[in-house]
Amino acid sequence: MIDMFCNSVSLFLKGKLFKDVSKVFRQVLVGMSITAGICLGLFIAGMPMVFAILAGALIGGAVQPWLFKDLKYA
Repeated sequence: MIDMFCNSVSLFLKGKLFKDVSKVFRQVLVGMSITAGICLGLFIAGMPMVFAILAGALIGGAVQPWLFKDLKYA
């Protein structure tokens, strides 16, 4: 298991894990933007910061599989 993790990390750092690295970074930025927007929106709406962050993280994490469903590995 550790070998698989190390291999994946080394391929990612070399830029050989995904076929289209720019799409990966674009999808990560979209996910981060969604999460940050939800966190800020809930905080501005009056929710305590801890709960706004928890809700944003939960929703942002739930969106990640949908964002990454079309990524192709090399």
